[in-house]
Amino acid sequence: MEKEIQTLNELLKKRAEKNPKKDFIRFEGKKYTLSIMDSWADAFAEMLLSSGFEPGSKAAILARNCPAYIAAYFGILRAAGTVVPLNIMLVPDEIRYILKDSDSTVCFYGEESSDTAKKLGDMGGIEFIDINSISHENKQNTVSSIESSAKPEDISTILYTSGTTGYPKGAMLTHSNLLSNAVAATKALDVFEKDRFVVFLPLSHAFTFTVCVLLPLYVGSSITLIASVSPFTKVIKRMILDRVNIFIAVPAVYDILARKKLPFYIKLLLRFRLCISGASALSTETLALFEKRFRAPLLQGYGLTEASPIVCVNTFAKNGNKPGTVGRPLFGIEAKVVDDNDNDLPPNTPGELVVKGPSVMKGYYKREADTAQTIKNGWLYTGDIAVIDSEGFIKIVDRKKDLIIVDGLNIYPSEVENAAHRHPAVASCAMIGIETEGRELPVMFVVSGKEHGLSELELKKFLRGKIASFKMPKKFVFVDELPKTSTGKVLKRELKKWKVL
Repeated sequence: MEKEIQTLNELLKKRAEKNPKKDFIRFEGKKYTLSIMDSWADAFAEMLLSSGFEPGSKAAILARNCPAYIAAYFGILRAAGTVVPLNIMLVPDEIRYILKDSDSTVCFYGEESSDTAKKLGDMGGIEFIDINSISHENKQNTVSSIESSAKPEDISTILYTSGTTGYPKGAMLTHSNLLSNAVAATKALDVFEKDRFVVFLPLSHAFTFTVCVLLPLYVGSSITLIASVSPFTKVIKRMILDRVNIFIAVPAVYDILARKKLPFYIKLLLRFRLCISGASALSTETLALFEKRFRAPLLQGYGLTEASPIVCVNTFAKNGNKPGTVGRPLFGIEAKVVDDNDNDLPPNTPGELVVKGPSVMKGYYKREADTAQTIKNGWLYTGDIAVIDSEGFIKIVDRKKDLIIVDGLNIYPSEVENAAHRHPAVASCAMIGIETEGRELPVMFVVSGKEHGLSELELKKFLRGKIASFKMPKKFVFVDELPKTSTGKVLKRELKKWKVL
């Protein structure tokens, strides 16, 4: 792609001008060319501008994977706005909080989220619009004058991450942040125009959008877009029919493919050239089993929303892949580990991983104090404990924070704990992630008042609707007391030693 590309809204336009008839997206048996997607993005931009949408305004997207999602994303950018992607798995109250906190004035919603949109319809200052009501045929050729107004340093996207205090924080990612990350990824991974990616992970996830949309768009590849991962048989069928050769997934999916019994012809028909794992840790056992079964390289990487999101990845290059690690930093990204006093640590010494580079976010939206704690002198403090060996390979060994990752989705225990504490029978509780069979499962320990006969079923029923379903603990363990420090802080490291699974 031409070097003059500096903003995301230029990215789709330039690619469409270069190869307008190329199929960019295949979705549910239909093909969408670059020209169609470009016109569709214009139609979204024109609709926004005609309704008084101003530069810098925020527009949210609450929809499952579909071509309209991508068109809306670029349309918002073309109207010089900021995109706020929303996870459709969140409950209405969680979405309400993000819409209000982000100052969104528009929310595009899909059919599957129409009930949620109705429940939130009482929010003042937000217009809810059916994402499928905008067609590429609506384009009136009136957006060219506004397109050039976006600058590389402008905020293109605000992605919300769960906060350690129980409230999500919006990571402000600029056009330059996301574009530089996609470009750096192309330098690390051998991707070509003839390649086809499969996209079944949610587009609302930073990992999915950067790796599965921006990266292929930059190099001119194509994507097969699938509404969701379930049923997975549908995903496999589409990959075979569309001859997908680049597979992007989270460790839980690779674990299933590596261990589940599959018809022999499935392995013959699936022709993977490159597989990439991200969003959470991949076990070396799963990696070895998958590569042996499918005879395809599986490269593990690491990233976080605040870094747009890729920090490092193993590569095809000679001596560029070391199993058990998440690879070396992308081009332009620096990484090091530090102790609690911010002193640099030598190779193979555990410490907090900090990174620096053009993909590091601008900060958290309206949260200057949180930003100051997370970004210091240009270095992003990840909250993850890692070691960097003498060859520069990074291995994530622990988490400094209490983050639990389930199938690539982030869960902060405090958020669930706060919700559980609202039950009158819960005296205290603590949630941790426990590794089992290559996956991390959220387990909640609960101390209930002696006068209450609280059950797991009752507590689950109470939490349902207050937290997203993926945040629900997989097991509740009722105990008489929790291990605590002298100051009353729960010792979660001690809970991890208890045999409960």
